[in-house]
Amino acid sequence: MIPPDDTLIEIEGPRGQMWTVAGEGQWDQGVALADEEAGTDFDGMFDVPTTALYNSTAFQIGADFDGIREDKYDFVLAFEIEPANGLTVAQVDSLFRTSFSFKRDSKIWVTANKSRRHLPVRLGGKPRIKSNNDPNSEKGLRALMPLVGRYPRWIEAPQPSSFYTETDTTGGGTETGYVWIDNPLPEDYDAWPIWEVQASYEGVTVKLPDYSFGSDLHERAEEDALRKVPLAPLHLGEHLRITTDPMSMGGQYNTATKSEYAGRMNGLRFMYPIPGGTPRQQVPITVTGAPKNTRIRVTVPREWPRPWGMDE
Repeated sequence: MIPPDDTLIEIEGPRGQMWTVAGEGQWDQGVALADEEAGTDFDGMFDVPTTALYNSTAFQIGADFDGIREDKYDFVLAFEIEPANGLTVAQVDSLFRTSFSFKRDSKIWVTANKSRRHLPVRLGGKPRIKSNNDPNSEKGLRALMPLVGRYPRWIEAPQPSSFYTETDTTGGGTETGYVWIDNPLPEDYDAWPIWEVQASYEGVTVKLPDYSFGSDLHERAEEDALRKVPLAPLHLGEHLRITTDPMSMGGQYNTATKSEYAGRMNGLRFMYPIPGGTPRQQVPITVTGAPKNTRIRVTVPREWPRPWGMDE
């Protein structure tokens, strides 16, 4: 698999240094992405390394699906390096090498059609140089970078949706507003929304949607079709961020004041992701005890299994 002709590929180093290696501007800094014959593993950076898991009993005919396991990306990119901007090939190679690290992330940026995505990568082994003679005397050389993408997703900037209250409910009453959600990824790729609630007044109370979208993950697909989670009242300034992904290292509930908000939720959690293929739609939010212009925002991550495509 090779990039489409109109694709722009860039390397961003740990310190923010940028290199255009394919597409308009390649060679401007003396570096260009090499082809597959030269060592670039385009297939390795394409679909996520995935294994379907199946289990069966001793005498079962066939097997039962038991999920999928996704491994890290592990591939090699080859780069052709030439003198540029008054620098020798050895100097260009030296500068380019500093754009990759074993300990800090670099980013491979891919811009194609209407999308721009990046994959965080680190060096997975010793970079190799291919040169006929002493690199300092050569007019060109080839560098092969073994890379690891420990989080196997090509990340695209999401499109947050916000609702601002239009009435003052600090003296009583409720207001219902709406935000937009969707998940254009393929069927196999769920998206866990991130909610942010502004604690603009003492006692702001919000009820957020947590729809099952037909998922039988908790064997409550029908009962939770329109599930809503009532949040515990917020203290003034206790702005709340809810990361619904159960694999989140920091837990679901985090506040600006580092309070023990999860304890006030008494074990109530968000349970469902937005499945791949979910069309753009509005979902309701209910707010009580908030002044005008209190903001509730939802962000649905867009993390793709490929550097381009799948968004037509």
